[in-house]
Amino acid sequence: MECRVHDLVRELAIEKAKEQNFIGTNIADPPPSSTSSSLFSSKSRRRSIYSDFERCASIEHLTPYLRSLLFFNLGKNCRASQLDFIAKCFKVLRVLDLEGLKIECLPSMIGELIHLRYLGLRHTGLKMLPPSIGNLRSFQTLEINNLRQVSNVIRKIKNMRYLYMEGQEEDVPLQIHTLQNLQILSGITFNQWIKNDSSNLTCLEKLKLEGKCEVEGAVFSNSISKLPSLKSLYLKASDELSIPPLAINSCLHLSKLDIKGHMQKLLETVEFSPNLTQLTLEASRLGCDPMPVLEKQPKLLILRLRANAHLGMKMQVSANGFPQLKVLQLSELQGLTELNIGKGAMPWLKQLQIHKRVNILGFIGLLKLVELNIIGQPFPIMMYLKVGHVILRFVLQQVKQQKALGKQLKY
Repeated sequence: MECRVHDLVRELAIEKAKEQNFIGTNIADPPPSSTSSSLFSSKSRRRSIYSDFERCASIEHLTPYLRSLLFFNLGKNCRASQLDFIAKCFKVLRVLDLEGLKIECLPSMIGELIHLRYLGLRHTGLKMLPPSIGNLRSFQTLEINNLRQVSNVIRKIKNMRYLYMEGQEEDVPLQIHTLQNLQILSGITFNQWIKNDSSNLTCLEKLKLEGKCEVEGAVFSNSISKLPSLKSLYLKASDELSIPPLAINSCLHLSKLDIKGHMQKLLETVEFSPNLTQLTLEASRLGCDPMPVLEKQPKLLILRLRANAHLGMKMQVSANGFPQLKVLQLSELQGLTELNIGKGAMPWLKQLQIHKRVNILGFIGLLKLVELNIIGQPFPIMMYLKVGHVILRFVLQQVKQQKALGKQLKY
């Protein structure tokens, strides 16, 4: 995750953080004098490093109370021995983020940081975790990507709560069924998931699976149904394979479902979670209109049908369909030319995003609509229309389409 701020806001934030001793940065502080042996104040609790990694790794540090150490945008190659100073000097470290630091391997001394709770290893190039990581009994969060090998030490970390492991090789074995406190599991493959006993993951709230879906539908569906606390499910299949069939009606807490990949058929109405509020489908390649099924979801608030989710030309929303829907996104549905909205359908819809080619029938009934986004146009403009006492705001993107749109909507 990245963000940008104005340079003056950034300088102000750094200055305020320094005044309150919240966090120190080596780019804000003056270089240490020849008599000083540490880059950090002895009172430092949190520190970020943007440069001078070699200096940081080579000098003595007198900061026994440091809790957080963050490295940013270094892009430097690093030997395992150069990281030994972290375990030697910062015994009570709780947060360590090495993102972007090119590491061949982690030193075994990392296992001596017994208070460590968070370890960030994204974009480090690390291919394998050291066995000593299993000694981190207080460890709760691991973020890493593109692993080639995963030792079975992860299963020993009983207090693990958040595990992010995107971009792994398909055949890398991973044992996670012993992590009974796990709340978020993101980025493991379908094959890794199906080889674990999901019934032990009673605290799991968010699950993201990706890769090849070479699993039997009934087995996969059963593994998901065993998650009593699941709230968010994201499935991303490889392009050439389909998402296995699944029924999630037993996941009573599931409110968010995101599926990217070919679906042989849409779930039946009774197969959805009864408390589903957000649904996103992409690359599903559904031949039949999904609206007759989706419009019956009683608590659905947000529906996004993205690129190639539906291959047909028409969509029909029945009268009184989507009783709670507030946001509808129909983007990059190349074959779609007509959306027919029945009387009384989508009474609470506030935002509609749709392609410029689609003819909207029954638009006049959307009395709560406040924003219409017509995508696929090069020039943004704003236009306001009044329908009775309701002001509709249209976010359009081409001046040439104003008159045509006006005729289409009968204004």
